[in-house]
Amino acid sequence: MPATTTATAGEQSVGVPWRSPALVAILAATLMTPMDVPLISPTLTEIQAAFGISQSRAGLFITAYALPGILLAPAIGALADRYSRRYVLTGCLGVFGIAGSAIAFTDDFALALTLRVVQGFAAGSILSSLAMTVVGDRYTGRRHDAVMGVTSAMLSLGTAVYPIIGGYLAARSWNAPFLLYGLTLPVAGLVLVALEDPPVDSKATADGYVREALRAIPTRRAIVVYGVMFVSFTLLFGGIYTALPFYLSEGFGVTPATVGVLTSTVLVVTGIVSTQNGRLASRWATQTLLVSGFALYSVGFLGVALTGSLSMLVVALLVFGVGSGLVTPTLFATLSSLAPDHVRGGVMSLQTTTIGASQAVGPALFTFLGGAVGYQATLLCASGGAALGTALLGLLRVGS
Repeated sequence: MPATTTATAGEQSVGVPWRSPALVAILAATLMTPMDVPLISPTLTEIQAAFGISQSRAGLFITAYALPGILLAPAIGALADRYSRRYVLTGCLGVFGIAGSAIAFTDDFALALTLRVVQGFAAGSILSSLAMTVVGDRYTGRRHDAVMGVTSAMLSLGTAVYPIIGGYLAARSWNAPFLLYGLTLPVAGLVLVALEDPPVDSKATADGYVREALRAIPTRRAIVVYGVMFVSFTLLFGGIYTALPFYLSEGFGVTPATVGVLTSTVLVVTGIVSTQNGRLASRWATQTLLVSGFALYSVGFLGVALTGSLSMLVVALLVFGVGSGLVTPTLFATLSSLAPDHVRGGVMSLQTTTIGASQAVGPALFTFLGGAVGYQATLLCASGGAALGTALLGLLRVGS
């Protein structure tokens, strides 16, 4: 891992520097990330009613928003590399907050959707990839892994809490959740003040940047890491966010509110385990953590599919959450360490594209299988797929 250019000597000791203004800025920016979809998804029925539109048009608030970020993330990462992490992250936070807040003040659906698309140019996942890029700039060794762990935990915490907040606010007014995007503006100011940029070479051409990035990173290992990330998030978005609600409704008669609580519980467990990433990474190799995490995915899905008891199903979901807490921050930390400072933004931004692709593929794949063979069999297939992933990860070189 390249040496940092901005962190002080004290910040390079082990542990998490909780009093560091830079870390506060990183975590605050990361906490804004899950506002993108989890905050808004509970409001879709209210949006439909407020504008008098169909369900499919209301769903455009999710799908139309996602496309710009998937397509533009590598370009934004390259800008952060060639010019300024601080200014690019500040600008993205500003666009994200201003466009999102403005939706609350319109009664025209076309304008609201346009603002949502503009907001997607600074999609939440771009914010997290830029924040994690700064983690890679500032911290090395065990401290890097520890900070990446709490950053990943902040992401899981927001993902768990925002649906509850969004549903509560939407019950009072369809546009109330959008006002929450205004919180990103003071966070943008904090980022501007608290962060510093590593030296960058802004003279390189775009073609030169791509060639340099390809030379600087171990390409084969990067492909493996992105592949593992795609599979992991496909299991999460397809299995937990899509198949599980249908399975619980059909097999256990569980209400949507209870499904939300169970999903949030998984994410809280993921966040708690993620905070221990620094300690875990100091004791076990990257490969071991990923193999263990995928094994827990397999056990979790198997338990969910086979148990007839809701209490045991909750235990199985907690097992999955522990697996996610091992896998997710380990993947983020591994990506962050693959590249030197001057191309790290581009490398990290590809996680936005990768996660976006899994967000598109996972639900489609799992609903297709659910319709074809039923959701219990689909979850058993997910368990088998995770077990196969466990075996393959035992053979592949993922860590340094």
